[in-house]
Amino acid sequence: MNAPEPYRVLFVCLGNICRSPAAEIIFKKMVAEQGLEHLVESDSAGMIGYHRGCPPDSRMLTALKKYGYEDPGLKSRPVRKEDLEQFDLIVGMDRENLRDLKRLDKKGQWTGKIVPMCFFTTRFPDEEVPDPYYGGQEGFEHVVKLLQDGCGNLLERLKEQLSL
Repeated sequence: MNAPEPYRVLFVCLGNICRSPAAEIIFKKMVAEQGLEHLVESDSAGMIGYHRGCPPDSRMLTALKKYGYEDPGLKSRPVRKEDLEQFDLIVGMDRENLRDLKRLDKKGQWTGKIVPMCFFTTRFPDEEVPDPYYGGQEGFEHVVKLLQDGCGNLLERLKEQLSL
């Protein structure tokens, strides 16, 4: 008997150097802490390829480190059309990301799996994950806390949905 295919989550922001890699790092640590790596996988990507091959922003890595997350050596990549088919859930950080993801889905067949990150947050009033790129360090730390909340709730929902 073959093992079931892992449930695959893709986190998406604009450039894949701040919010989406942070979500991937946070989510992967939570999945690993619960011993679910063989059942739940994640990745991150950006709507634009400008930062292709670049590591996460150093300010984001500093904020993540403050909250106990290590730099796993991620590299930015753009979203590919095949990601829409290959991932079970695609989590956009803001309205613009969600709109652009839905535009990639020309036939509308994957729209149901494209959701906003803040759909999973419960401790913050934010309706989108703000882009901290042009702000100060406190903006990066706010994003980390927001993503911790959202990723934790996302994982709990997946565990219920997948009966884990």
